[in-house]
Amino acid sequence: MNWVSRLLLGSVVSICVSLSACPPAVAQSASSSAGSESSVPARTLERDFFAAIRSGDSNRVLSWISQRGVNVGPQGEHRTREEVQQQFLARRGLYCRLFDSSCIDAPIRLDNSARTCSDRDLLTHSASVRTASSEVTRNGVRQAILVAEVRNDQCASQRLIDFIFNLEADGWKLFSIP
Repeated sequence: MNWVSRLLLGSVVSICVSLSACPPAVAQSASSSAGSESSVPARTLERDFFAAIRSGDSNRVLSWISQRGVNVGPQGEHRTREEVQQQFLARRGLYCRLFDSSCIDAPIRLDNSARTCSDRDLLTHSASVRTASSEVTRNGVRQAILVAEVRNDQCASQRLIDFIFNLEADGWKLFSIP
């Protein structure tokens, strides 16, 4: 099982725990592995981060990116904070993926299939949105995994939006935007 599959499996467990839809054994196991104190609980980070995406607050999202940068996309391509900031200022790349569907560089679809949507559009214009978070420790690093489950028939088949944060000395910082 690759890291994306494990992450999504963990995200699904988090969703079912958050929505009280898990078998009791799964819920108990998931909550016992998630309980540690940090400067800001994952639930607060979940609320604040998804609110920043929904409102299009790129400066707030940028504040969660450390000076070392962030891994972006399915291949985990590293982007420095400066590269992300430049994309946000130029309204291209990651900015489009997070906030503005109209500038996403996607192939033209001649078959009238669903369009590619930004995370903001998915979070604000979907028939159903449920968010969840969990905290785990991997290789000695405290991480928060935030996930949103969306249902939007107007957008391509993306159903889960997830983000991974690492707890650093100055708080939660984005580690990965898969």
